[in-house]
This record gives sequence, structure tokens and C-alpha cells, in this order.
Amino acid sequence: MLKKSRIVATWAICLVFLGLCLSGCSGVKSGEPVISPKVILKLGTETALSTPETRGSQKLAELVKEKSNGTLLIEVFENAKLGTMKERDEGMRMGTVDMGTSSVGFLASYVPIAGIFDLPYIYKDKAHELRVFDSEVGREIDKNLQAQGLRVVCYFDAGTRQITNNRRPVRKVADIKGIRIRVPQAEASVEGFKALGAIPTPLPFGEVYAALRQGVVEGQENPISIIMYNRLYEVQKYLSLTNHQMFIQVLTISEKTWQRLSSAHQKVLVESAVEAQAYQRDIAAAEEVALIKTLREKGMEVNDVKDAAAFAERTKPLREIYIKKLGQPAKDLFDKIDALR
Repeated sequence: MLKKSRIVATWAICLVFLGLCLSGCSGVKSGEPVISPKVILKLGTETALSTPETRGSQKLAELVKEKSNGTLLIEVFENAKLGTMKERDEGMRMGTVDMGTSSVGFLASYVPIAGIFDLPYIYKDKAHELRVFDSEVGREIDKNLQAQGLRVVCYFDAGTRQITNNRRPVRKVADIKGIRIRVPQAEASVEGFKALGAIPTPLPFGEVYAALRQGVVEGQENPISIIMYNRLYEVQKYLSLTNHQMFIQVLTISEKTWQRLSSAHQKVLVESAVEAQAYQRDIAAAEEVALIKTLREKGMEVNDVKDAAAFAERTKPLREIYIKKLGQPAKDLFDKIDALR
């Protein structure tokens, strides 16, 4: 019995000694606060490193690191390296992907009324569009998405979508008739181009370059920055400035990831997102004119569309289709958007 007591006492002394050694090695003194371990989040974007979408995400990562003193880190993976838009969104809902960007129209997969935001010619101009997302409308989107496992971090400006193709310049509505155009996997985009007379072909963005090169589709439509930085000028001849859709990329975080963050880290992320959003919108706006000039130099034939009103008129019936399908909430949303003109 005495021998057993000595063994227990010896182990107790060893454990105390080990604890003191570990404390000394870590440099933590009695009474000092213990620093939280680093939290690393993975964020996936759809486009190349040079695009405003990815640069805005990188800016968020820089700000978060600075404001958290390095205890919260974001790793940015461009060009759909964390999966397609659909795969990222599903991953965020399950908690296997932390953060990612999505077109607002694609989020209609989870919140059907969000499809309205991708309808052609729904906004007066870019300033009008940004007012919409910075208003109670944007906050309502966030609330609805949270119920689906996603939370809005901020709204990036993804520019204004334009049409490119290899068949002919699009100067008037009749010119678009019959052209096979790749569109995002979003109902509003599909229906919008049907209304204009094109043959819309939904494809993930990662497949666009190859589909154009191989002739699977004849054209596509995207903001100028995406056309430039993803080298679509190599496989497209005509760029027509239709200005048919003001485009928003929604940066979201998995609700499961959000709930795992400490309140301090949540605060850092929210504050950083405000600054990153402002930075991203500034660079997106500044680039567009310069990039059109560059695309001309790369060999694209660029033309303005004089009668945009005719294009807008062709897509007007889509409003009634959405109101019929989604009811009063859709009409209320159209009214809110129009009130912010």
C-alpha cells in the first residue's frame, strides 16, 4: 500500500513539473489571457486572380488578418478551385466550404425571389443597382439566405454584363436572334435571353472558354473584367455593349462556419467586409472604360448599342411572369426596386 502511494505521489509531481515546463516554454505567465488559436477560413471565387471579384476577396483577407492580429485568416481560392458556384453554395450549406461568391441570380436556387435581381434592364443604372442592395432589400436577402444556411458578408459590384459572339455584331434586337449564347445557370438569365430571341445555353463558368473555342456555343455574356481577365477575347470576335444586366456577386459565409466563430471574430469579419466592399466597388468601376480599350487592342470589334430601349421593351413581360409565379412578394420587390430609381 505504501509503495502504491509513493507511485501516485511520484506521478503527481511529474505532472506538475510537466505543466510548469509547458507553461514556461509557451511564455504564458500566470494570470495572462490565453490567445485564441488561429482560425483559417477558405473562400472560393469563380474568376481569375486579376478580377475585381477575387481582388475584393483578397482585400477582405488582408483586412481580417490585420484587424484580428493574425488570429483569423482567410485563404482565397480563385477560378472555381473550391468547386463550381453550385458546389460552393452547397458546400457552404453543409458546412464543408466556409465562404464563397455567387451571382445573386444563382441564389434563386434557395430563395426563388432572388431571380428577379438578374432580370435584364431592371435597373436604371449602376448607381441604382447599388442603392437597391445597400437598402432594406439587401438586408432582406440576407435574412432569407440565413434560413437556407448562407449568410451575406457583402455585395460586390461585378460590373455590367455585355454580349460577345463569333457570328455578328449585335447592334439591334434582331441581331441576337438565333445565336447560341452561354448564360449562367440562373432562370432569369435563361428567360431573359429567350425573350431577346437568342438560344440560351446554361453552363458553369469554368466550361465557357472551352465551349467557345470548340463552337459548342457561339457567344456568351459577362462583365468586361471577366471577358478580359479570363482571356475570352482569344475565342470571341465581337463585343457588343448591350448593358443588359447590372451584375452583383454576393459574398457569403456558411451559417455553420459563422456560428463557430467567436463574437470577436464575427465583429472583425463584419467590419472588414464594409471596407472590402468599398474597395472592390471602386476598382470595378475604375477599370471598365480602360478594359474596353484594351479589348479593342486585343483585336475585338466593339460596338455600342444605340437603341437599348428596344432591348428593354422585349424583356418587360418577364416582370409579369415573375409576379404570376411568385405572387405579391414579387410585385412588392419590383415596387421597392423602382422606388429607388
